[in-house]
Amino acid sequence: MFETNDKLFKNHRTSVIFAWILRIFLISFGIYEILFGFAIFGFMILLAVFLILLPAILTRQHIFVPLELEILLLAVVFFEYVVADSLGFYARFGYYDKFQHTMIPAITSFIGMLMVYIGYRLDKFKASYAMSWVIIVLITIGLGAVLEVIEYSYDQFIGPATNFYISRGALTQGSSLLDPFTDTMTDLIADIVGAVIGATFGVWMLIRHEKNDEHSLLDDEIEIMTEYREKEEK
Repeated sequence: MFETNDKLFKNHRTSVIFAWILRIFLISFGIYEILFGFAIFGFMILLAVFLILLPAILTRQHIFVPLELEILLLAVVFFEYVVADSLGFYARFGYYDKFQHTMIPAITSFIGMLMVYIGYRLDKFKASYAMSWVIIVLITIGLGAVLEVIEYSYDQFIGPATNFYISRGALTQGSSLLDPFTDTMTDLIADIVGAVIGATFGVWMLIRHEKNDEHSLLDDEIEIMTEYREKEEK
């Protein structure tokens, strides 16, 4: 199962070690939350980590979430379920959700651009970087709008029905500093800013990567998974 990690460890030791640190920390923190804190947050952390690692578990590490994507996804889990929910930053700091609404769309759109690159390498995607940028930004903004609808529905229906509010007693829609309408509008603006930043940075990274003719960690991971797929098809 660890054969793939061994291959990547030789050339990309820092990334592999960092990914393992994040995995171990989040799993440990999730178990701690279940036993001594808010069990729902602990279960959500463990579920998120499990889903990220599921492809590697099912295929004995031959098909997996590339480490760059995994680290970014684990970072989202850390800032959302550990910092924002378990440590209560949503309730304790009025503008923390603005950081989340900028950071998470930025990561999401950046991941989108990495997926575009993977599609190019596998001959599954043909759109230009410019068109990809537009599509990813719009999808990310759309996901942010869906999240706002979910937050509204949670505060209006699920929260009152269950008497449980995930943000340590605070509403997800609105904050201690802003009314619900202003909070929603500023959240959407933050989503747009984050989506543009992440997608733009992703395009810049890919153009720079191709210009310098570099061989990255992602390239090695794509080759490993491609080799496995070709073996399975024989």
